[in-house]
Amino acid sequence: MHAVDPSSSATAGPPLELRERVRARRDELTVLPAIAAEALQASQQPDCPLGVFASLIERDAKLAADILAMANSSVFSPGRPVVSLNQAVLRLGFRNCRNLILASSIASLMRRISLDQQWVRDILWRHSLLTAIHCHALNRELRLGFEGEEFTAGLIHDIGRTVLAVVIPEEFERFDPVDFVEMGEHLTRERAALGTDHAELGGWFVRESQLPEALADVVAHHHESRPSSRLVALTAAGDHLSNHLQRYLDPSAYVPEENTGIAALAELGVPRAEERFREMAASILENAAVDLVELTRRMS
Repeated sequence: MHAVDPSSSATAGPPLELRERVRARRDELTVLPAIAAEALQASQQPDCPLGVFASLIERDAKLAADILAMANSSVFSPGRPVVSLNQAVLRLGFRNCRNLILASSIASLMRRISLDQQWVRDILWRHSLLTAIHCHALNRELRLGFEGEEFTAGLIHDIGRTVLAVVIPEEFERFDPVDFVEMGEHLTRERAALGTDHAELGGWFVRESQLPEALADVVAHHHESRPSSRLVALTAAGDHLSNHLQRYLDPSAYVPEENTGIAALAELGVPRAEERFREMAASILENAAVDLVELTRRMS
């Protein structure tokens, strides 16, 4: 397969040729299964009965199993285990469960795609799950008020890298060594080779998949130096933590002052964000490493 022509974009956004390659793999890259989409639509109705919502999810055994697995993990539920979807909805609430449906669907996509290089898929999946865990912990500790969307944002933030690995596997490793050294050069390499980067392509893919606009913003803008929303800044902060842990495997060597996502949260009005983060960064990294093992086991 020949390389994508960076000049082949007829409109703003990723080059047309690259978009067509993604669309040609539509079946393989479908994010929301029919039942997940139906359950999300039902949950938007203010009078949707809990039992109806739970019964919709139960029609997809994998979706139901994933939601129960996440609901029972130490990340979401440190208390008594839940044994039914009704209990999960009661404990977590509709909004959290809606976000878990999205999270499960994204996780299912990332786990099922076929890549020539299996290790690439596995590393990207661990990075996404670890970032979701970091975002969830930061949301809780900084009291940002998100109800599950922070976990979903962390899970999907690098979906553009996964899409690139699927549609141009021959060229992928040339511009993305998956080494988690993200100083800006990796985006420059992608743009030089493709006429776009994984953030822009990922944002387009999320919109093409008709997922929430807030998630598209996270995917498209999580590498920007001054994010314009708290969810984007939070995801950037979680991504920075994950990059360190996967690169060095040592929480003690982390430098909190280098996390630009936390600095952005401070600029966006989060009280004492940088001071509080300095106090909690090491414990968040240590706990996330443990949570990653547990959640990976539960969702396998």
